Amino acid sequence: MGFIFRQQVPRAPSIVHLRAPSLSWFKLNTDGSTLGNPGLAGVAGIIWDSAGHVHLAYQFALGIGTSVLAELTAVWRGMELALTHGLAPLVVEVDAMTVISLLKSRASGKWEVQHLIMRIVCLQQLLVADVQHVFREANGAADHLAKEAASLQLTRVLHHDDITGVLRGILCLHR
Repeated sequence: MGFIFRQQVPRAPSIVHLRAPSLSWFKLNTDGSTLGNPGLAGVAGIIWDSAGHVHLAYQFALGIGTSVLAELTAVWRGMELALTHGLAPLVVEVDAMTVISLLKSRASGKWEVQHLIMRIVCLQQLLVADVQHVFREANGAADHLAKEAASLQLTRVLHHDDITGVLRGILCLHR
C-alpha cells in the first residue's frame, strides 16, 4: 500500500518563563478571551518595568466579539494606556500568532479589525514598540485577567496597589 511510518522522537520539555525587558524599557503582555467564537469577549494586559514591577493592569469588556478582534483590541488598549502614562519604549508580547502575522504584514483584514491594525501600527511608531510572540504558558497573568473580563464583562484599570488575590499570586510566580 506504500505507507511509510516514521517514529517521532519526543522532545525534551523546556522551561517557559516571562523575561523582563531591557533596562529603561517596559513590557506589555496582552491577551484576549472569548466565550465562543464569536461570543462574550474581554481583553486584558499588564505593563511591567525592567525590574519586574507592575505599573498597571487593565481589563475591558467587549460584549460579543471574535477571538482575533479580542486579541487585537488587547494590544491596542494596552498601547494606548502605555502612551497615556508615558511608558515607553515598549516590548509588546502576544500569545496569538495570528495577531503577530497581521501586524508584521500589515495585512488587510475584515473591516472590524483593519482599523485596529492601522491604530496599532501608528502606536508602534509613537512608542518605539516591538511586537513579539510569547508562549501562552508565560502569559498567565494576562490570560487570567482576560478570561475574567470576558466572563464577568469587567472594565477597569488597576495600579500596583489595586492588585490582590489570585492575580497577585500569578504575578509573584512570574517574577
